[in-house]
Amino acid sequence: MERITSVKPSIVRGVLFDVGGTLFGYSANMGAATGAALRRMQFDPTSAEVGQALRTASEETSRAFASRSAYLHRDLFRAQFSRVASLLGRDVSPAELDRFEDENRRNIIKHMRLREGVAAVLRALQERGVYRGVVSNADDDFLGPTLARGGIDDLLDAWTSSEEAGSCKPDTLIYLFALEKAGLPAETVLFVGDSLQHDIAGANAAGLRTVLIDNGLPVAPFSHGLNSLVSPDFEVTTLHDVINIVDALNGAA
Repeated sequence: MERITSVKPSIVRGVLFDVGGTLFGYSANMGAATGAALRRMQFDPTSAEVGQALRTASEETSRAFASRSAYLHRDLFRAQFSRVASLLGRDVSPAELDRFEDENRRNIIKHMRLREGVAAVLRALQERGVYRGVVSNADDDFLGPTLARGGIDDLLDAWTSSEEAGSCKPDTLIYLFALEKAGLPAETVLFVGDSLQHDIAGANAAGLRTVLIDNGLPVAPFSHGLNSLVSPDFEVTTLHDVINIVDALNGAA
């Protein structure tokens, strides 16, 4: 692991950021659409049976979709909810799934919270002439509105969704797609993310230097084995630390 105080100067011309868990934090209300849909089906979202079904469905569908190099997150969410209903002995109609999908998208956008200091960090990078971009495993109709609602869309040079790239992290294509859009070689770009699997592993493979930020959340149990195989170049606890890394790599006094 390189340390900020001992790195050899190099040129950082761009920084790419993950969104969920990195630029934006999560809130407990983000699952409200699932609870509402379950109540419409006469299930109690707070019951032990439903809780177990939610956990099982989340793990099963996450594993299944993780094996794909590309997918739409609306399909992931629909699959998760369908599996929850199946585990509870119910089928979900297409109309019910459509309503859930729409409510879930709007609810997640509403409850994503911009992390402290994001705008200041993006402005500091802008002042240094550093390209600023976002690379997210999100559909277009989620990512654009989330960035706009957070008020940072005008502080970014570009954003890349998995839907646009036809690739989901950790598949390397999404990183290469974003690099081509930026017009920058991989060795001049930092990637900042909170997930060793989805962010760091893929960015490492694409040739970017990587920064792991601690979002304070536990690692998913089924991913522990993969975590041990992935190592970022830097680890930070705040986004402002990214500025320190950029300055150190660029030889700033």
